[in-house]
Amino acid sequence: MNAYLNASTSSSAGIGTVSAPAQRARRRRCAALAALTAALQLMPFLPGAAAEFTMRASVLVTAADADPGELGAGLVSSATPSADQESLRLMLDALAGDTEWSLHVKTLRQQLRGLPTLDRHSSALFRYRELAGNWVDDRDGTSATRIGYELDRALVRRRLGNLRLSLGRQPIDWGEGRFWQPLNVFGAFAPADLDTDYKPGIDAAVLDWYPSPISALTAAYAFAPQRDSPVADSGALHYQRQVGTRSQLALLAGRVIGNRVLGASFASEIAGVGWRIEALHTAFDEGSKDALFWIAGAEYGFADGTIVSAEWHDNSRGATGEAELAAAPADLLLRYGLQQQLGRRVLALGIERDLTPLMRFGYKLLVSSLRDADGHRAGSLLHQVSLVYSVSNESDLLLALQAGTGKRLDAGGLPQSEFGHLPLQLTLRLRSYF
Repeated sequence: MNAYLNASTSSSAGIGTVSAPAQRARRRRCAALAALTAALQLMPFLPGAAAEFTMRASVLVTAADADPGELGAGLVSSATPSADQESLRLMLDALAGDTEWSLHVKTLRQQLRGLPTLDRHSSALFRYRELAGNWVDDRDGTSATRIGYELDRALVRRRLGNLRLSLGRQPIDWGEGRFWQPLNVFGAFAPADLDTDYKPGIDAAVLDWYPSPISALTAAYAFAPQRDSPVADSGALHYQRQVGTRSQLALLAGRVIGNRVLGASFASEIAGVGWRIEALHTAFDEGSKDALFWIAGAEYGFADGTIVSAEWHDNSRGATGEAELAAAPADLLLRYGLQQQLGRRVLALGIERDLTPLMRFGYKLLVSSLRDADGHRAGSLLHQVSLVYSVSNESDLLLALQAGTGKRLDAGGLPQSEFGHLPLQLTLRLRSYF
């Protein structure tokens, strides 16, 4: 999966003598953070504004058991690669008449020992300026320490009758899929992501038009990075409407990172079973073969609260054989998470159930297979078990175990399966809102 790609493309930087340009850059970052802090303090006093200031604190610890051929094996002196991360999100949301403001600043400390640095995310392709920085950034081949900040949301939104205009850093979230959403052309969470509270914001201008109570048309223009960008600005139109009383239709067309995209989704319910189908066709300007990414899924809720879901993933751009995985690190869509799976076909199964009023159980299974050099199929599985305990109305504790099976990395460090190179991981996270 993308952990392999992130490990392959992460940069290295050490802390030594700080140069004058580096000192000036650090002063600029500190000045930018000071300006953001001042904005947080002043926005509640805007005339007629009703403002809400909240915080989200999160502490996450991960330990892994990496065998030879898995990520992290042999990179640290101890037998247990690990990571810990502490983050604080400051959120200010204000409303003055028909105008809304939102400003989210995230600070974090991250320490990785033998696990890959997770630097790349699809939002990096749609941010004009990163507006982030590190006070400490110390990396080598086996570990990394980072203390920094990031402006994740900064937008103003104005309502004008049945129109709504949003400008600034904001999340754009489209699609009907439970595990994958082909219509989420500006980035989506991966099926096994544990933290899905806030989708990363991108720099965009968005116009929503509501021609009726059951339909909406959205035009989005996303800005590419200002300098050294591998892509151009992106734009897309998204239309959705209710069909009857139980169905939802959506259509999408646009040009995203230079590629023409056209997609549709339909979701409905029959006899208590919810089902959906969603597809996106991409025509690549770089000369690559056109790709079709589609999913089909269903879910059912039992009387005791148990929810069972299944979803089939088919992306013609993905690999069907082990030999094709060698080209994965060079794929822009894979490197930045716009294409989440290495293989073409993946099956996802999920179960969720409340064990007690305070504890919820979850299980996900991802299944993939690839052909080897002899033409035989070899399977690969990813299991993820989670327990979420509600500590209070504003806090919860998550315990998650993830295990992958399948062929491991080859002698050159390249994957030979979808999940076989992922080590056994145990994650504990405490999350609280204030």
